[in-house]
Amino acid sequence: MTKWILLTLLAYLQLARSVSGETSVLTEFDRLFNQLHYDANYKLRIMRMDFSRTMKNLNAQLISRNGFIVSDIQQTKQRAKDAILEHGLAIGNPQDPCLVAANDEAIRRATQAARDLSVSAETVYNVVRWLPIDRFYSVARTFQNISSEFQWTVLGKLGEANAVTNLQELQADLAFQYLGSANFVIALENSINNSLRFFQTGINRNRREAFQRWDEISRNYIFNMDLLIEEAQQCF
Repeated sequence: MTKWILLTLLAYLQLARSVSGETSVLTEFDRLFNQLHYDANYKLRIMRMDFSRTMKNLNAQLISRNGFIVSDIQQTKQRAKDAILEHGLAIGNPQDPCLVAANDEAIRRATQAARDLSVSAETVYNVVRWLPIDRFYSVARTFQNISSEFQWTVLGKLGEANAVTNLQELQADLAFQYLGSANFVIALENSINNSLRFFQTGINRNRREAFQRWDEISRNYIFNMDLLIEEAQQCF
């Protein structure tokens, strides 16, 4: 298959040479390599857009869920404080040492829950922020560097070979390099797609673990605060 493509390419370039002369073949090679560059850059731009959209969605989901948990903690703390105060008024002694201790404990538990949530959020951040570097940017950077080199391929060959005495060999080298470059672009594109799939798997796992951990913090806090409210009702 590669041999057939190479023969077709050479035949096409031979036709260009017969019509416009030897140097037009080099010009055509330059056009072909630049087209590879533009095609590769276009694909990379689409991939970066998809990647950025994925990151944006993940960030929004994490922030939203974290915000819900913060709201739950704040509301539960206020509910506990209100219940303690209401009981204090009911027994005619809001400053009862038992109730004061319960109120202080409500604040302490809320502070601890908020701290646990913050530590967990920091852990998620430190994991997620490295996923793009491990799973996408390194491959994308290689893709970009190689794509940029396509623009200078013909000029580079002219700097290596004698275009006066070895033009046909130079053209043959360019033909082989063009076919190899086209295949390499396909291989890199597949590599980036695989990296994106791995990245998606990684963020799905980290999002799931973050949600589970944050929900656990919220459930435990609410459960413990309900117990505290019940205990405060025993103060008199």
